[in-house]
Amino acid sequence: MSSLLLDRLLLTSINVKHRLESLLNLCRIYEHPSWKNDDQYEEFYRFYGPDHSDIEELEVSIVSISSLIENLQHEQDIDEDYQPFPDYPLCKNGWTLKEIEQLEKEKCLNLNIINQIGLHTLNQCYEELNEKQSSSTTKFNNEHLTSHDLNHLNTTSLSSIPNSCISCDTNKNLLDLPTELLLQIFSLISPFELIINVAPTCRYFANLILNYGFSHIDLSKIISVFDVTHLLSYLTHLRSITFINWENEVSILTWAIWFDRIAKTTSKLHTIRFQNIHICPILICFIVEYFPHCLQTIIFDYQQHKGYEKFDLILSLLADKTIQLKHITASYQLGITNFGILQLVKNLNIIVELNLLYIEAINDETVKVLCDKHNSYLEILKIDGAQLTDKALEYIDYCRKMKSIMIEFCTNMTGSNFHIFQNFYNLKELCLSKLTTVPLESFQLLFNGKHIFEHLIILKLGECHLIDDDCVRSIIKMCPRLIDFTCTWAYCLTDDSFNEIVIRCHHLRRLSLVGCHQIYGQILHDVPEKYFYDIEYLNFEQCNQIEDDLLVKLYKRKKSISIINYYGTSVDDDDDDDDERNF
Repeated sequence: MSSLLLDRLLLTSINVKHRLESLLNLCRIYEHPSWKNDDQYEEFYRFYGPDHSDIEELEVSIVSISSLIENLQHEQDIDEDYQPFPDYPLCKNGWTLKEIEQLEKEKCLNLNIINQIGLHTLNQCYEELNEKQSSSTTKFNNEHLTSHDLNHLNTTSLSSIPNSCISCDTNKNLLDLPTELLLQIFSLISPFELIINVAPTCRYFANLILNYGFSHIDLSKIISVFDVTHLLSYLTHLRSITFINWENEVSILTWAIWFDRIAKTTSKLHTIRFQNIHICPILICFIVEYFPHCLQTIIFDYQQHKGYEKFDLILSLLADKTIQLKHITASYQLGITNFGILQLVKNLNIIVELNLLYIEAINDETVKVLCDKHNSYLEILKIDGAQLTDKALEYIDYCRKMKSIMIEFCTNMTGSNFHIFQNFYNLKELCLSKLTTVPLESFQLLFNGKHIFEHLIILKLGECHLIDDDCVRSIIKMCPRLIDFTCTWAYCLTDDSFNEIVIRCHHLRRLSLVGCHQIYGQILHDVPEKYFYDIEYLNFEQCNQIEDDLLVKLYKRKKSISIINYYGTSVDDDDDDDDERNF
């Protein structure tokens, strides 16, 4: 039996096998020895790959994809008039020859899809509401539940549409209106109400909403792998997709079918995100095969459960010259070495954003290779700095388009060339942590009055022990548009600089002063009546001079503020009640 879908799956799987074999050959060439009996060499080589376990992992992957190819070839060779086992499962998700064949024959929309996505939407509402309640936030925006980055959809309720817009000639049927006008009407209705109330009314509305109403969708296992497959066939305007909590429950055949559906339905998909998904080399190869010309962003979130431990292979497989990938996030992933990072940096044509936080393998040489090739494009860089020295900043200085820089654990930096950050005129975010040994002079050099950071809205300086009040005054003067400011464990800060922050930072919404134990904060009595009108978040953890009663009274005056007290817990209504009982 032969079908177009079966042919595509077979051809793609063969290409995937070739990709895995190519990487296997490369790993064998650059394989590092395993030093089982020498702790010194083991510590050194853990930053370098590949090792023998990577080769074994690729060999297992090749066996798996070969088995899939063999099954697909067997089904392709079967005579259409003689199919002895059409319902025999081809993978752990239960795909059969009959079901694969049926996908190609699907013509009209099954309204059951609307019911399934409605259930999915309600579940997201429930989860979103729980998250908001747990963080003591009362705002609830259901736009994030089903649709992101949509200009034509908003969260306006159906009940808020003016009567003049609803009134019309009673002889006219809503279905008679032009598509453009219907879409304009739908733009006045929230995504939640569209999918729950409007889409189920008829197939025509369901088609319009699915085809034009979803540029983003979050897919979790609340609906079956088969319903996901059918749904993906209708999302013609899909631009980004997030797979959530599927863990290891999706077979490689299912991933291939899902990606085939998306690639056939739309050519606009530019972002894929994985949350609690079992990542494997075959999955990445399918992504490269199906979306080489449209995919620009891929995000691997931190895995709550045991993550994939050979992420070097993932980066190496994404490092393909034919793909348009520009934005990569793989922070907190396991098994990344200098080999995988260099493969990615050397082979991708353009890197605009690279997020590799808590990846200790990054060193000065890695940064040099990155900046030498991508200095004309790089705008966002978030990396681990445990192995970086001041030399790395000299390389980063080549990237003058930089908008966001985050370097965690700057333990080997002296800060002598921090003035380099003044060269990034479009800088919006600067985050440096573990600045325990950086002297005051380095911060003074950065905020020396010669350069105003006109666009900087986020500044985070972690464990900056030596920053003093005068330095904070300079920061306030040189960064007039700050929205988010963090300055933790700055032992020298007093109420003099804190008062300056409260009075002069008119745009500030988030402030974290963890461990600043010389601040008493009496000026908070005038918040929000005189100062900090727009403040949303205050963190005074380990600030032992700020009294709990002061924070509770502030919370009573403006309950929309999220306040963290000395103990690291949120000030909330329970604290309010306790205060009244004590009184």
